Amino acid sequence: MLGIDFVEGAIREARRKAEERGLHAKFVPMDALMLSAHEGRFDSVIDSGLFHVFSDEDRARYVAGLAHVTKPGGRVFLMCFSDEEPGSQGPRRVSQKELRDLFEDGWAVEEIRPERFEVVPDLEDIAFSAGGPKAWLSVVRREG
Repeated sequence: MLGIDFVEGAIREARRKAEERGLHAKFVPMDALMLSAHEGRFDSVIDSGLFHVFSDEDRARYVAGLAHVTKPGGRVFLMCFSDEEPGSQGPRRVSQKELRDLFEDGWAVEEIRPERFEVVPDLEDIAFSAGGPKAWLSVVRREG
């Protein structure tokens, strides 16, 4: 198992939590936009809250990187802010159409379903929908 994050503090926290739970995982600092340069190939890739921070250009680059690191038949589990979340606070919203369009070539979209993000309860000056920000949970399979 490999976990990546651009922020070194997040890597330290992930390592600490894995150790506390007796999990064997490797965590490395890495820019997710550089996945195309990564040597590993994976059956499963999880993105929980990253996709929605990218610009349109970077989203396309990220999906190309995902294609590089996901084995044929492998799946990407992606959770991102939904365009059904009202307001403009927090990350940019993503529509189902955007997800389907970006994963059109070389992927099969198996599912896109509504979910909620769990957020820190004491956020100041930021308000989301009751129950947490609305999100899309997508499952896409790499073809080929």
